[in-house]
Amino acid sequence: MLAWLRYRIKSYNTTSTTTASASSLLSSAMFRKWYKQGTKLNFTLLILCLLLTFSVFFNYFYLADNYGFDINTEDQEKIFNDRKVVIFPNNFEITDKNLVEYYLKTLEEPLHPQDTIYRNRFTYKVPDVTYKSQSINLFSGLSQNSQSSQCEELSSVYNIDVSGPQNKNCDLYKVLGKFLNDNSEYFQEVSPLFPNLKELLTKKQIEKHWYQLIGSSVWLEQYGVHLMTSRIFYSSTGDKVKPVVSLTYVQAFDHDWREIENVELIVPDGEGKYKPKTYPTFLPMSVYHNEKQQQGRFYGVEDPRITLVRNKLGYDEPIIVYNSHHRKITNAKSDNDGESNIHFKAYRSIFMAWLWQNQKGKTNVEEIVNGKVKNRVYVKSKELIKPNNKREDKEKNWAPFINYQQRMKQGFDSHIYFIYQFQDLKILKCSILDDEDCVWEYQFNDKNGAGRLRGGTELVNINRLLTTFDHPEVNRVKNLMPENREIWIGVARAALEKCGCGDKMYRPNIVVLIKDGDNEYRLSHVSPFVELGIPILPWWSDKGICDGKNLIIPNGISSWHLNKNEDNSIQDYLTLSISRADATVDLIHIKGLLKSLLFEDPNSKLLEVNDYGFNNKNIECAVKSSEVFCKKYGEEHKKNKEENKAKGKGSSN
Repeated sequence: MLAWLRYRIKSYNTTSTTTASASSLLSSAMFRKWYKQGTKLNFTLLILCLLLTFSVFFNYFYLADNYGFDINTEDQEKIFNDRKVVIFPNNFEITDKNLVEYYLKTLEEPLHPQDTIYRNRFTYKVPDVTYKSQSINLFSGLSQNSQSSQCEELSSVYNIDVSGPQNKNCDLYKVLGKFLNDNSEYFQEVSPLFPNLKELLTKKQIEKHWYQLIGSSVWLEQYGVHLMTSRIFYSSTGDKVKPVVSLTYVQAFDHDWREIENVELIVPDGEGKYKPKTYPTFLPMSVYHNEKQQQGRFYGVEDPRITLVRNKLGYDEPIIVYNSHHRKITNAKSDNDGESNIHFKAYRSIFMAWLWQNQKGKTNVEEIVNGKVKNRVYVKSKELIKPNNKREDKEKNWAPFINYQQRMKQGFDSHIYFIYQFQDLKILKCSILDDEDCVWEYQFNDKNGAGRLRGGTELVNINRLLTTFDHPEVNRVKNLMPENREIWIGVARAALEKCGCGDKMYRPNIVVLIKDGDNEYRLSHVSPFVELGIPILPWWSDKGICDGKNLIIPNGISSWHLNKNEDNSIQDYLTLSISRADATVDLIHIKGLLKSLLFEDPNSKLLEVNDYGFNNKNIECAVKSSEVFCKKYGEEHKKNKEENKAKGKGSSN
């Protein structure tokens, strides 16, 4: 059972936090009591009481003014009773009874009587949701004659169970109102890019210009929480494809996927000590921006995907991979008068950032030192550059994964790997430990081009997953696994244009990557579009689903755990984060994907020893099948629309 420690201020009374109701009642009660007893008021106490009462009213009106809208009684109570939860990792070396003293004296952080502080004892919880059965197809590349085979010969059917979507979008009025009210140094830096925020809050027009999407999360085993990042962006025109700036928002959820507001995780600082990290929050990201030049720039952090890496100190650390606009000096010349002409080139590059590490200034994205920000603290970040310092104008959709064999040999992750492109497979290897350029880990050939199958989620290492649960079926599969083989499973997305429904259609595509030996990689399986029973949202709320874009985008594999059924058979639970219509943060739960692929298939080619080379046939089959899906989808929508119109319903959807 969880040992909850409620701290009541006694000898450690270093601070106090007041609530509106408690403070007001305390002041009036004291006056009545003293008056009735005829006690002579102490002048100092009188002044303190007056100041306390004044503070309550001042804070109330100050908050109302800065939020830009009226604060009702319920909102007022929540603001003034916002207590924090402090979570220590489950392996923290201090005993439970000494956590409070450590927090107050060593970390020098304040506590309120109603704050909660504890060492984590929560574990992962199997989702308590309703599932529906579905079938998915996967095209195999593990066939001796796969290049000449027909797509039907490469296709196999697998059965899975899928839940409905659970929406996790936050209240943007509340989140942005707090961002405005806190007026942090980071807010002051980026707010010139959205100068009308207070006006939009006041006029209740946030949803016309602000959007949240691309939720991606990891399960932090030591803290018993899901840590989620998402992208919140502002569009001055309201057009979702023309953002001015994108911000990175981080939230913590408990094992039941309920948000924990005002939570502090006590995390390692990288130097043998600990520090608190508070959530929810906007991360102070080191990005280039210029409010005077906004046309086509798209500033900030776009499409952040979170994953865990094992660092040299032996603990798992969250990082995000994202793309961001920045600029580099291409030419600098000085004339005879000593004046310099500097020319820049703009890039959209891939970056990596460590959520629990910091840097001062942002010379990594601004080569000309900006005196205003050189001492500001940002999240530590690094640009990921292809070999030979080669920058493309635009980089997106790299799919990250971790080499588990390398982790076992070293005890930590020294590199992170990326599928750079699926078609004509190319894989990059990028250092986590230094600023060196990435190197090519694998290249099928010299052909370049993203193709229509692109990155979505990270890829989960199945070898590592199999080590997390002791079960006869798991042990059997581990014994059958060919020596030195690693398997990863992720979710990509095929990007189709004008295929039969809307300008663009995106859907998830399941992909399986295998490696034999040192660096022989193959995409062993690729699925066509998988709908997963997810209801589609129209791109514009007042239009049909085939007007504009028709999108379901996979963002991250939030967790993947093994368990057993009531009959003691093996079972697996995967949580996938998705976005619909570029406007949602959703979760769906998938049961039995790994079971169907590895445990129930008696002829699983993933466990066969073979030396078949890589080719693109299964990708071609998956894209072709996706195109057929899109065409049929559009035809059915058009037919339903006409039938509804004929019946007099006039439905546009």
